[in-house]
Amino acid sequence: MKKISSIGTAAIVLTLFGFLSKATGFFREILFANYFGLSRDYEFYLVASIIPITLNSISLYIYQNYFIPTYSRQNQDDNEKASQFVKRVLINSLFISVVSLLILIIFRIQILEVYIGTQFISKKTELLFIIFSCTVPFGIISGFLTAYLQTKFNFKSPAIAGLMLNIFTIIALLVFKESNIIIIALAYFAGIFVQTVILFKVSKIWQIVLQKFQNPLTGFVSQNSPIIWIILIEVIGQLYVLSDRYFLSKVDQGGIAAINYATTIFLLPISIITISISTAILPKFSQLASSKLDSELKTKLSTALTNTSLIFIPITFLFIFFGREVIRILFERGNFNFQSTQMTYEVLFYLSLSLLFYSLYGILNKIFYVYEMVRTLFFVTVLGVCVKLLFNFILVDSMKQNGLVISTSSSYIFFFIMSVLIIHRRLKILDIKNIFKKILFYTFNGLFSLTITKILIVLVNSDSFLFDFIKIILFLLIFYTNNVLLNDAYQKKLFDELIRIIPQSNFIRNK
Repeated sequence: MKKISSIGTAAIVLTLFGFLSKATGFFREILFANYFGLSRDYEFYLVASIIPITLNSISLYIYQNYFIPTYSRQNQDDNEKASQFVKRVLINSLFISVVSLLILIIFRIQILEVYIGTQFISKKTELLFIIFSCTVPFGIISGFLTAYLQTKFNFKSPAIAGLMLNIFTIIALLVFKESNIIIIALAYFAGIFVQTVILFKVSKIWQIVLQKFQNPLTGFVSQNSPIIWIILIEVIGQLYVLSDRYFLSKVDQGGIAAINYATTIFLLPISIITISISTAILPKFSQLASSKLDSELKTKLSTALTNTSLIFIPITFLFIFFGREVIRILFERGNFNFQSTQMTYEVLFYLSLSLLFYSLYGILNKIFYVYEMVRTLFFVTVLGVCVKLLFNFILVDSMKQNGLVISTSSSYIFFFIMSVLIIHRRLKILDIKNIFKKILFYTFNGLFSLTITKILIVLVNSDSFLFDFIKIILFLLIFYTNNVLLNDAYQKKLFDELIRIIPQSNFIRNK
């Protein structure tokens, strides 16, 4: 098998596997919508699972943003030192897993009271919380193993292993439907357990574990102090979802579920495309930064940002102007009715105002880690979360769930603006002029394509799912055809990479 030869190829491969993962994840959400809709029972499921699942997400991002750059630097200097680092992080991960589980189980009632209030605590929410808490140790270990495999440029195995979460949940939903949501939670636990087993086997981590080793705590804090800041950044950054759940009693019934469905749609392209690109660039950017090749890094960063804009500008137009159609196609069936679509679309509309900015921030965010500017990123994160929390309290009484997502969009835009200003001023690796010229170009193309699409569809009066789908495809065809006619170099190169990599995807292996 041949290794991945470029960031573009790696990003496309990750996107393809990410699409498979998110397709199954979306099918899972479609089943949730069909069987549970915007019901209270589903909202209790969301509330009980949020802290454990958030911890699982935090662990994945911590290891990617801390472990990969640090391992790249140490591996460049000394392979033995890098191996010792891997084992030290693994042992500390096991310790953290046990402590986290004990804290969640022992203080479960107090934790639930803090962020959902006593009125929503029941035997069912408590049991759901315990089940999801038991997934945290596996989530932490899976996060470490995923990052370790990515340092070896093995992006495929973590993506395949991650499918287990969705597959087990989907099977449980199809079998038990809306009859027992506890079993759905148990299926999630089974999925993350199998995921961890797969990653452990593929990584062959035991070969490093069996090596002679120093004290696992030696140098962990003193030599690698950025880990403290990274943990704080990821923990604080996850306050978004937790803060929204806190307002369960102040939004309309079904409001939290509507936010969940809208956020699922909003994050779908982010998780497939932006995370694929940022995951692919992090090891390469770390190598370039360690080798002081800032000029090459600047070029690759500019390409990554432009390609992200090329993809996300038309998606932003779709979510804002055809969001109702998107939601109807995906969710409107069973217990998810027309009123559910209306509520979810309003939430998606306000959330999508920040989609482009958040997608670009997902790339810029990695530069802070590559250049060890984690303290700066920490303060930016704190300020952004303050913006979110402030607007939550200001807007929730008058705008309910819409106010919560407006505050989210405001903070995402804040993150983007601050990251651009700081990176450009300190590092001089942002080609701002050319990047924003391309953003304007794609935006005007989006407006033109939207106008043409609206003119064409006004001639047809249809309210079918098929016509909704046709409108979406028509807009995308016009947008990307315009780019071809205008000879856009970035789109041509991206499409060429895609055509080249698809028949060769089976050649990917570890570096």
